[in-house]
Amino acid sequence: MRPNDLIGLLALGASQALAQSLLEVLQDNGFSGYAELLEGDAILSAGPGLIVYAPSNAALSAAADLLPAREATLPRNNASNSFGAVRNTAPTFVDPALYPEDGDAGDAEAPPGAVRETLLEDPVFTNLGPGHNQSLVEKNVSSAARPTVHSGLGRTVEVTGDDIAFDGGVVRPIDGVLTLPSSLSTTLPLVDAGAFAAALQRAGLAMELDNRPSITVLAPNDDAWNEAGDLPEDQLAQLCKEHVIVDFPGYTPLLKNGGTYQTLGQTNVTISVQGEEISIGGSKIVKSDAIIINGVVHTIDKVG
Repeated sequence: MRPNDLIGLLALGASQALAQSLLEVLQDNGFSGYAELLEGDAILSAGPGLIVYAPSNAALSAAADLLPAREATLPRNNASNSFGAVRNTAPTFVDPALYPEDGDAGDAEAPPGAVRETLLEDPVFTNLGPGHNQSLVEKNVSSAARPTVHSGLGRTVEVTGDDIAFDGGVVRPIDGVLTLPSSLSTTLPLVDAGAFAAALQRAGLAMELDNRPSITVLAPNDDAWNEAGDLPEDQLAQLCKEHVIVDFPGYTPLLKNGGTYQTLGQTNVTISVQGEEISIGGSKIVKSDAIIINGVVHTIDKVG
């Protein structure tokens, strides 16, 4: 065979591989279970520029034990499928932070990672304001070779392999199933902040914060909240409000060193970014980026 013929065949093979559909790529690369779930879904024609997070067959088999009943029993739910597919672009949230006069957002250090806007727009699972689909967060950490993906209820999955091209984007292999976001009240007890959830109920703020679009909740962990002790009702409501940033879902990749945000309690908190360590108002984030219907929760190690 002449060299030119060999080159032509190789090029043809590469072209055919790149032209494979999403279902073909999934079926040919060990994700046949996920391919079955996507049959007939709008995601199949949603490219180009799509990233599809694909759980392995083993991850799907384990899903019944790991996920809430609504997802385990409705594996074909369009919301679940849409949450696992993202555009390769960041969402366009307006950052309301104020920065020191000698710096600006463009120069400030930000934590490693990316916010991905998913195809999920169902209002049952998405309340981030007009024009915004639900988001998820992909982060690189020094202790892991590949990124971690943050989804609902504080759950994470790991990226397990290189991207695999298909005709509308890439498949990104993961070792688990992404969890749909739930309400703030449902999420807090699952991210070591059940005491703070109870405080929001006592303060009469839980329903408001479950429904207010686009919030960031800085939830003290149970040890920190219990150590602070009981507060009078009037002080409790104010303190709770000081742990909520409004009109901005502050996923950690969007937070920048030196940025100052106003809370629901009309106080200010300032971001400190030192590599992978992030502090807000002097409190260290110990569990980050739990996606909720209307924003994000970060568990912190101090009250106030």
